[in-house]
Amino acid sequence: MMRVMTMRGVPRLLIFVLLVSVSLVPINGDEGLLESQDTYQSSGTPPVIDSIIIADYDEFSVGNFTGTEFSHLNLSVKLNEVESIVEGNLTVDFYNDDPVPFSRIPFHLYPSGMLYDSRQGNITILNVTTMGNPAQELPYGVLWEQQLMWVNLTEALQPGERTEFHIEFITTLPDGLDRANVHGEDGSQSRIYTFSSSYPIPCVYDKFDGWNTDPYVGFGDPFYIDMAFYDFCVNTPDGMTVAATGELIGSDSDGESTTYHFDPILPVREVTFSASRHYQVESGNVNGVTVSSFYLPDSQPEWEDDVLEWAILTLTLLNETYGVYPYSTLNIVEQHAFYGGMEYPCQVYMTRGALESVRAGSLYPEFLELVVVHEVAHQWWSQLVGDDSIDWGFLDEGLTCWSHNYYGEVYYSDWEYLQYYRYLDTVRTHHEEFGVGSVINQSNYERPELVGYIDYTKAPLILEKLRVEIGHEKFVESLSHFFKQNYFEIATLPDLQEAFEFVCGQDMDWFFLPWFDNPFLPDYSFAGVVYNWTDDTLTVTIEDLNEDLNLYSYSQRVPVRVYGYYNEILLDEIVWINSTTTFVLSVSTQPAEVSLLYDGYILVDLISYDVDSLSTQSIRFVGTPSLTEFWGSIPMEFVAAFAVTGVVWILAFYVLRKRSLRDAA
Repeated sequence: MMRVMTMRGVPRLLIFVLLVSVSLVPINGDEGLLESQDTYQSSGTPPVIDSIIIADYDEFSVGNFTGTEFSHLNLSVKLNEVESIVEGNLTVDFYNDDPVPFSRIPFHLYPSGMLYDSRQGNITILNVTTMGNPAQELPYGVLWEQQLMWVNLTEALQPGERTEFHIEFITTLPDGLDRANVHGEDGSQSRIYTFSSSYPIPCVYDKFDGWNTDPYVGFGDPFYIDMAFYDFCVNTPDGMTVAATGELIGSDSDGESTTYHFDPILPVREVTFSASRHYQVESGNVNGVTVSSFYLPDSQPEWEDDVLEWAILTLTLLNETYGVYPYSTLNIVEQHAFYGGMEYPCQVYMTRGALESVRAGSLYPEFLELVVVHEVAHQWWSQLVGDDSIDWGFLDEGLTCWSHNYYGEVYYSDWEYLQYYRYLDTVRTHHEEFGVGSVINQSNYERPELVGYIDYTKAPLILEKLRVEIGHEKFVESLSHFFKQNYFEIATLPDLQEAFEFVCGQDMDWFFLPWFDNPFLPDYSFAGVVYNWTDDTLTVTIEDLNEDLNLYSYSQRVPVRVYGYYNEILLDEIVWINSTTTFVLSVSTQPAEVSLLYDGYILVDLISYDVDSLSTQSIRFVGTPSLTEFWGSIPMEFVAAFAVTGVVWILAFYVLRKRSLRDAA
C-alpha cells in the first residue's frame, strides 16, 4: 500500500514512504568482493548452499496447476446502489494443506474496522450451511470486536482433506476513506463504490502463530491471505462500469441490473471490485496481458495515456527482472481513500486524494507515477509471493519500494527520480532526530509508530545496501530466485536470505543479522592513528560507539582517504570495517589527516544529513624518520618563515659588518 502525507506538520521521515529515496552509486564488480568479506568473519570458509528446486514456477507460470491443491471460493455479490450495501453468497471448498486437523475455521470480517464518517462498515452473517441436500445449518460464532467469525465443522478436517459450506452475508460499505467505501457525488461525476476485503476471508494457519486472526489495524497493511481459486460474479444496476479481479468471462442483463462474471483463472489471494457510473476506460496489451485504467472524467488530464503507460512499463520491467506475471488482466483503478494507492490481485488502486494533493502542490508531480509503479510492483511482492503483512510487512513493502526505485533507475537513469527525500539521509539521521532505535525484523505490533519509516524507507535502503555489497547481477538473480522459489506461496525473511545464500554461495548472516536485527546503525570513531617513521606505515583503529547497543557486529566496506600537509591526497583505499577494526596502510610520506568517506552507501549514524565524512588530524608518530622524511615533514609555511628570517639575518649581518669596517677605518 502507499499512503499520502502532506509536507506540513508531518515529521520529515514519514513523508515517505512515498517521498524519500536513495541515490545510486557505482556498483562494484563481483570478483573478489565476497572473498574480501570472508577475512573479517570468524566462521571460516562459508558453506556452498545446495541447489533449490523451483519446478513449481515452471508449471505455475504457464497456468499448469495439475496435481496441486488449493481451496476454491465461489463468490457472488449484488450491489445495492441506494443503500450502499452488498448482498453476498460465498461457497467455500476449503482444502487443509496444513499438518494438523481443524474442527473449526476462522474468517476475517474486516469492514467494521475500516474508517467511516457516519456509516460504519459491517458484515452481517445471515447463515452458514452445509452443501448437502437438504442443507443443514452449521454453528458459527461472530466476535465483533475481533472482526472474526468461527465456523464449526461437523467433523474434524484432516490434513489433505476438503470440506464445503455456504455463507450468506450482507456487507455495509463504510462512507469513510478507507480500502472499502462509497464516496463522491453523482452530481460531480465522482461517486465510486469500492468493495475490497469486504467478504468473509479465510484466515491463514502457519507454524508461527497457528491461526492468524489479527483484526484490521490502522498501521501498515493488515492482510495475510492464502491463495485460492475464485469464481467471482458481480451484479450492479445497469449503467455502471465495473472493474474487478479477473478476466471478464461474460455479462447478462435483465433490463435493470447486469451480472458480470469474472474469473482470475489462476489462484489469487482475494478479489475486489470497484463500480461507478462515471468511469472512463483505457486498455492496452503487453505480452498477452490486458492492462486497463479506470478513472473519473475530472482526472483525465493526469490519467489519460500516462497511467496506462506507467503500468505497462512496470509490468514489462518486472517480468524481465523477477519472473512472470501469469494473469491475463491487470487494472489500475481510481478510488477515494486517504492513502496513495492499494494493491489487490490483478487490480490496484490509485486514489483521488493523491491526484488532488499533486494538483494542490503538497505532493510533487512524479508522485502519481510513483503510486502506479509501486502498486503494480506489489503484484510480485505480497500477491504472487505473499507474506504476513503484520509480522513481515517490511518484506513486501521493502521489496516493492526497491522495485519502484529500480524503475526510476532503468527508465530515467536515476534511482532517486521518483523520490523527494533520500532514504539515505533519512535513515542516517533517524537516531539523532528521534532518539530511538529501529529494528526492521519485527512485527508491526512491536513498533506501530515506525511502520511507515521502517517498511517504506529503511527496508528498501538496506536492500540497496546489499546490492552495493554483492553487485547488481547477483542481487537481481537472488531476488528472481526468491520470487520463483516462493511463487504462489508465503515467504519470510529467512526465505529471502536463503535465496541470496544460494546465489552467492556463502552464508549471509554477516549481512542479514546486523542490518535487519540491530536497532542502531554503526557510529564510527577514530580510536587511534599511528604513523611509523621507520617503515612508512599508518595503523588506524576504528571503533563503533554503538556496538554495545546492538546484537550483531556490522561489516561494511568504507573508503579511506589519507591527506598530506599540503592537502594533497596520499592514498585512497577501501577497507572492511567490522565493529572495532584495525588496519594498516602504506603511505609514501608523513600524513596530516585521515578520513572515512561517507559519500556512497556507507550507513552510519550522523548528526546531520549533509555530513559526508569523518576525519582525524590527531596522528601519533613513532619510529625514526630519515633526513629526507624529516625535511619533508616540515610544513612549507615553516620553511618560508625560516627562509625570510635567514635573509633578514644575513642582511643585518651585512649592514653591521659594513658599519664595523667603516668605523675601524
